[in-house]
Amino acid sequence: MHHEVLEYEKLKEILKRYTLSSLGNRRVDQLQPSCDFDAVQYQQRLCSEITTYQESVGDFSLRGIRDISTILDSVSRRGSVLHIEQLLSVSDFVSVAKRVRAETKKLEIEDYPILVQLTEEFPVFPELSRRINRCLTPEGKIQDSASQELRSIRRKQMGLHENIHHQLGSILRSSIYQKSIQENIITSRNHRFVIPVKHDHKSSLSGIVQGQSASGATVFFEPIEIVEKNNQLLQLSDAEQEEIRRILRDLSTSVYGKVFELKLAQEILGELEFQSAKAKLSRRLNCVEPIINTSGYLELTAARHPLLEINLHENSSERSPHEIVPTSVHLGGQFNTILITGPNTGGKTVVLKTVGLLSLMAQSGLHIPAEKGSELPIFEHVFADIGDEQSIDQNLSTFSSHMTKIIAMQEKANQNTLVLLDEIGAGTDPTEGTALGIAIIDHFSKIGSKTILTTHYNALKAFAHDHPDIANASMEFDLQTLNPTYRLQMGVPGSSNAIKIAERLGMKVEILSVAKNQIGSQPIAVEELLTSIQQSQHRLDQQLNLVDQELIRASANKEKYQRKLDDFEADCDLLKRRAERESAEILKQSRKLVEETIAQIRQKDASRESVRSALDSIEREQELLKQKEVCRIEKKNQPPPDFSVSVGDKVLIKDLNQFGEVISISKKSRKPLCIQVGSVKMTLSYQEVSLPPEETKNRELSSSILTIQHRKSSSVESELNLIGQKVAPALNVLDKYLDDAYLAGLLEVRLIHGKGTGSLGTAVHEYLRDHWLVTNFAFAEVSLGGTGATVVAIKGT
Repeated sequence: MHHEVLEYEKLKEILKRYTLSSLGNRRVDQLQPSCDFDAVQYQQRLCSEITTYQESVGDFSLRGIRDISTILDSVSRRGSVLHIEQLLSVSDFVSVAKRVRAETKKLEIEDYPILVQLTEEFPVFPELSRRINRCLTPEGKIQDSASQELRSIRRKQMGLHENIHHQLGSILRSSIYQKSIQENIITSRNHRFVIPVKHDHKSSLSGIVQGQSASGATVFFEPIEIVEKNNQLLQLSDAEQEEIRRILRDLSTSVYGKVFELKLAQEILGELEFQSAKAKLSRRLNCVEPIINTSGYLELTAARHPLLEINLHENSSERSPHEIVPTSVHLGGQFNTILITGPNTGGKTVVLKTVGLLSLMAQSGLHIPAEKGSELPIFEHVFADIGDEQSIDQNLSTFSSHMTKIIAMQEKANQNTLVLLDEIGAGTDPTEGTALGIAIIDHFSKIGSKTILTTHYNALKAFAHDHPDIANASMEFDLQTLNPTYRLQMGVPGSSNAIKIAERLGMKVEILSVAKNQIGSQPIAVEELLTSIQQSQHRLDQQLNLVDQELIRASANKEKYQRKLDDFEADCDLLKRRAERESAEILKQSRKLVEETIAQIRQKDASRESVRSALDSIEREQELLKQKEVCRIEKKNQPPPDFSVSVGDKVLIKDLNQFGEVISISKKSRKPLCIQVGSVKMTLSYQEVSLPPEETKNRELSSSILTIQHRKSSSVESELNLIGQKVAPALNVLDKYLDDAYLAGLLEVRLIHGKGTGSLGTAVHEYLRDHWLVTNFAFAEVSLGGTGATVVAIKGT
């Protein structure tokens, strides 16, 4: 894999900004893309869980984490004694582990299944922590509480220290020795307490000289009274050091007994630190977890190059763009190869690097800067040949360098390989370079590699157009501003626009004429056609964007009113059921009353006919209520109208005046149709939709095109009046009108240009002759305007 040219290592350096210790840095250094589907999925999900945790709870308390690997290796050698600083490092590590373990114990397995699994064996060290903290202060001192023996020794030292100072103070204050004392202080020499005495008076005191000043005028004298006590103090000091060594040895033994658990805790904390850094980078770049597949399908939606985005935010200036223009690209479905064309500095190379780097990121378990739903396959190799890289050491030209790399790619490339080639066939004779480029593209296409290439050669564009496994694409360029828009247009070949750019910049006309003559008329016509297609594509994209916005607003309103309608219908059903229950209760009471009346009548010898008549009347009322209930249920489950639809059919949504595609049908639902309209799904009944016109029903048209045709058909007239307009503006109006008529599905229109001098009619005919939408045209019949009007036949959509 060519990581360097895709700047993978630079990305890893940025990831290191979010680590806290060498534990995390080491994992970043070891990070490499994986070809193991399960491993990639695991890393992606773990990164997502920690990202969710950071957003909802905050960061794990990893501050203060440190790498104790060297300490653990040292203490693993039996008999080794750790230094105080090493024990303090272990204590700090244990404290971090305790905090993090307390946080991970609160995790719910339903919300964080992988994170819970990662930390469920997280060891804690309460006894080790307690022992180290009892023995050592944070400043690295041994506490008296470390052992009873140490406390006893230090108490004895303190008593002796006070006794010695008291005796020496008495000597210093004694009038007998005032003439002999050089300075009224107590100091030490050779770890023994002494007093400064004048050199000439040293014989006037009994004791031992422990040293003298640099000038020799002062001797440091240990009076005989405290010699034994100084000896005892030294013995206690030796005993103290021996006890400290024993304490450190015991603490080291405690650490040794927990080496395995400490290594496990360090592994878990190191992984948490690394994953937390990944999650912070994900949030910093507004990344998403990509869908990972093994089918070889790649689809990036609104993808952004991470290094460009970071550079934009960190090194912004007045001349810098305000935001990165995202790239959307798909590969591996209907075609395995994309050929990108367009002017220099238009963003072709950035597309290659974005696709390559995001593929490496995904297989490294990193989220990618793109929109949700972006999908990437597992690639065995990601090959990239980008940039002009001459090799002076190996005596290779630019062309030779490119060929050497491509030859190396061919050895390992297969259907699970991503190949990224910048300026294929460049650096040599254009004719030979084009032929070689075609052969290379065809080779990678045949073996099924997923390939994205850039070029300026027209012959390669034509080859891609005719090849079923290759798609043309281009980088959009604004000819008005002479600036690239950096938008990738799939399905549209691009133009280099070199002559147009030179013309806009003020190149002399005679030079441009010579250049055009050198090229010939056909290539210029092709370039102009490509430019026209790009402009039409741009207008269509703008229209579709407006349609999508209207659709979102309409869908929101529909949902709002649908909720109100559902509430209203629910209220109506409730009122009906309540009324029916009340009616049933009334009938029940009535029947009871009638039965009581019948009993009274029988007591009075009433006829059977009158009793039977009363009962029949009650039964008729009950039957009437039952029929109402049946009607209510049948109305609720009423059958669809006398037309049928299938999954994949296009239907018109009446309330939105918008076409959508049927994606599923539920037989049992009151609103059985699930319809996709742009990016929105909605459920509707048969009564809320209608079929498209018969002339478009059997044609493969998208919902967006049907919507545009439907709306245009009601707003576009079948004739255009150009009388009174000058030629240039009239042709502009005509160009837009032909586009609208085509979208409206009109197959024939009438252009009224008048007779006059004939210049407008002649210009119109000249324009129609080369227009790609026009199949035929002729002057109208005399009754329809004769030579003052032209009837135009338009291609069917």
